[in-house]
Amino acid sequence: MKTMLKLMAVGLVASLLVGGQTVARAEGPVDITYGYHPYWTGGWSGVIIKEKGLWKKYLPPGSTVRFEPQLTGPPMVAALLSNKMQIGTMGDMPSLVATTKYKVADVRLVSVPMYSNGQVCNKILVSKNAPQFKDYKEAMKWMTGRPFAVHKGTCANRFVESVIDQGAFKPSEILSMPIEVIASNFEAGKLDAAAMWEPHARRQVELGNARYVATGAPWNESDADFTLMRQDFIEQHPQAAVGWIKAEIEAVQFMAKYPKETADIIAKELTGYTPKTAWLALYEENPASIGGDPVNYVGKMVFDKDVLNLMNKGYAFLNKLKVTNMPGMPPHPINDGPVKQALKEMGLTAPVAVIKGMPESAYK
Repeated sequence: MKTMLKLMAVGLVASLLVGGQTVARAEGPVDITYGYHPYWTGGWSGVIIKEKGLWKKYLPPGSTVRFEPQLTGPPMVAALLSNKMQIGTMGDMPSLVATTKYKVADVRLVSVPMYSNGQVCNKILVSKNAPQFKDYKEAMKWMTGRPFAVHKGTCANRFVESVIDQGAFKPSEILSMPIEVIASNFEAGKLDAAAMWEPHARRQVELGNARYVATGAPWNESDADFTLMRQDFIEQHPQAAVGWIKAEIEAVQFMAKYPKETADIIAKELTGYTPKTAWLALYEENPASIGGDPVNYVGKMVFDKDVLNLMNKGYAFLNKLKVTNMPGMPPHPINDGPVKQALKEMGLTAPVAVIKGMPESAYK
């Protein structure tokens, strides 16, 4: 009887979070490969987790983490599906794609470290040679009848398709270009207009190759960043799953509290970016003339109605592109058990951080 009681006590060491259910089990160190986007402002929480070593505070003792930077989401999706990666943070479109591959592997959305009202991914830029516009409405009229470039299958692509459907403008054609090709065409003066995400957009502005003319806010086109985990990882390592979310929460709060230090950290990770360019990409206010929203970045973490609405629009867009064969959400795209537990244990409520836009003069 004593032996049985002892075994029961050991089994209560950790809680296993499976779809929000609590099951008892013990847990040791974990070996994680984590994918993140240094060249995507929405994914900068991953850079902070890495550089500040926040994961060491929250994962079981003896755990190891390999950080794998990625330029785009698809390689991360493939790595998660093949179990070469257990956790990844990426933009909304590749994140949603990953959840539709449940017949290959069960990959879940577990948190929303970044959500914005079209301020991070949904940026429209025009060439430095374009006329000066009084506001975004005038710019959209000028873009009508001209070629427009966007990286296919991305959050920017979804945004552009939506605003075209809403009648904001009508390009002569949509040019499908990878983000780096859009940048090189702006540099060469061969492109009139395009959609870009941050910090790529800010770098083109800082280099004098392009100007901002619109965000997604006037058309209620939001964007987001998700963290994903393999479901079997969550089931086998519940403490680590919760611990990782705690590190992510602390990273997002750090970004909101320490803008200058965040920019310095990010610039070390990026080639060709100064700390000021990194700062401007995340913290500078988006003026009303381009349809800017006062809030640049929200650390929502949870799957509220705004996030679910974005997801529904995203799945419909992917189906329209024939990237997926389902018009709506797959059966189980979310496991919010770890994030709910992390917030509870940290005594926090969502959102965990809000970054409001600041004037350029605030950079010191």
